[in-house]
Amino acid sequence: MAAGKGKVKLVFWAHQEDAFVEAYKRLIKAYQREHPDIEIKFQSFPYDIYNQKLKASFSARTPPDIAEMFGTWVPEYSRNGALAELPNGEALSKDYYPAPIGGYMLNGKLYGLPMEYNIENGGMLIHPQMLKEKGIDRPPATWDELVDAAKKLTVRDGKDIKVKGFDFASLDNITFTFLSLILQQNGDFWGENDHVNFQTPEAVKAMTVLKTLVADDKVTDLTTLGSQLDTSDYFFQGKSAMTYRGPWTIAAGLNNYQVKDFDYVPIPSFTSEKPVFAAESGWGAVAAEKSKAKAEALDFIQFMAQKDHLKAWNLDTFTVPAKKEVAADPEFVKGNPYMKTSLSILQYGQWIGPIADRNYFFKQVNDHFQLIAMGKESVEDGLKTMERAINDSQDNHK
Repeated sequence: MAAGKGKVKLVFWAHQEDAFVEAYKRLIKAYQREHPDIEIKFQSFPYDIYNQKLKASFSARTPPDIAEMFGTWVPEYSRNGALAELPNGEALSKDYYPAPIGGYMLNGKLYGLPMEYNIENGGMLIHPQMLKEKGIDRPPATWDELVDAAKKLTVRDGKDIKVKGFDFASLDNITFTFLSLILQQNGDFWGENDHVNFQTPEAVKAMTVLKTLVADDKVTDLTTLGSQLDTSDYFFQGKSAMTYRGPWTIAAGLNNYQVKDFDYVPIPSFTSEKPVFAAESGWGAVAAEKSKAKAEALDFIQFMAQKDHLKAWNLDTFTVPAKKEVAADPEFVKGNPYMKTSLSILQYGQWIGPIADRNYFFKQVNDHFQLIAMGKESVEDGLKTMERAINDSQDNHK
């Protein structure tokens, strides 16, 4: 808010994650050096409470001037008139990939800018030595090769799996893999009136493929689904040979596990089509419509989005660039060579769409996938039930 003596004070909220917090603080210092008449008070909050704190502050009409938001949260606020529109939004949006910018757009207007490309598709962690020991001399180049390799790489101890050949069974990746398999068949998962449509041949085939990997091929299981550790943690512990996960997990292997004998390679498309996929809009920054210093708040957001500032932020946070010119900068991949696989597929991503309740959507897919994989529900019945539940939720949020 604006102070009485000409000094402008802005309040900036974000979620608590060390790399993110430090990267934001560096940008704030840089901005304040160029704008000595502006003071930015930065506050961060634990992720578990952050979303609810944001909702409460906007509902009470006492929001921060600037807020870091996850892209899937943004449409609820923009639809309700709570966010400030960026000037020249249509032109600005073209500087970004469709998937990350999608959540920040509404009716051709832009209500914030993404700092990252939140991607869980297109790449997987592999242990090259495990592949070599099974006579596999290169990463799989087709879906059939992937399944064949996964079977060879799976190590069993009686009925239990000791090393998973291909682990995709995480709370995020089940949903993202399901949606990508639909898209790679030239299908779609959205119907009319912001309803999902899972009654298509492409959806049935996609879910059947995922069920087969667990129930028939047995290259992974559901024993760790929903546990405190991520599937990438089990990978870095040597408990899977190939794990489908986003590039953000690489940092954990390097920093937390000190593992270096791994690689991050492309996942082949399910079909002969390009490896298209759906992605959520990731973390970004928005300004409150109620801010008394709205122009300054929007200016700071655009300052963070300048190429060199955003490139430094992406490198510092080990995140994938949402902005095309950052992703195309050879200095970026030089600074983080592990990002090469993800950078090569960014153009194939599309925004996941107008999901009203992200947690509920993903929970429905995960819960029914588990029932399907365990043989407690048919593919067709599971898809019908999850579709009905998600569409009821979509209607309740209108």
